[in-house]
Amino acid sequence: MKRFTSHLIFISPDSLKKRTVVELDDQNKISNVFHLDENNSEPSQTQFFDGIISSEIVSVKQFLSNEELIEIKKKYHYFDLSEEYENLEINPSVKALLLDFGNNSYELINSKINRLSNSLKQFSMSEIIGSCTYLPALLTKNDSTIELNHKTHLLQWNNTDLLNKKITDKTFVKLLV
Repeated sequence: MKRFTSHLIFISPDSLKKRTVVELDDQNKISNVFHLDENNSEPSQTQFFDGIISSEIVSVKQFLSNEELIEIKKKYHYFDLSEEYENLEINPSVKALLLDFGNNSYELINSKINRLSNSLKQFSMSEIIGSCTYLPALLTKNDSTIELNHKTHLLQWNNTDLLNKKITDKTFVKLLV
């Protein structure tokens, strides 16, 4: 069993929790999510991290057919970030943001985050994290969200502006488990 906490835990786009612990079993299945104040003392073996902890990044194009992707593009503000762009303008829309990195290489993902940080500053960290973790998991029926009995890898979002909950030029993600 492994326990993780951070300044903030991203549960869903509407739920960014403070003072919360995520507990994983040996198969990376979430066995418990609890607030630190529920215990009389700090849980032993809890690893503390800076930034924001979220579930893993999910690529919709890896799980959906071309026809399903066409439908997704009609409903969401979808960006396929696996393609190379000279200048990509990502502006807020009435449609929910959906960022698709097309892979799980955190080196490539961090490179894209770095290049797009100015465009992404218009969005909250909840919108950014939700657009590449929570929403794609829901759309692909992938259970890699932070919910009891769901199996996921946890990510640490470093160098974010925690006060304003915004991305910075130095934001990067790191795989925790």
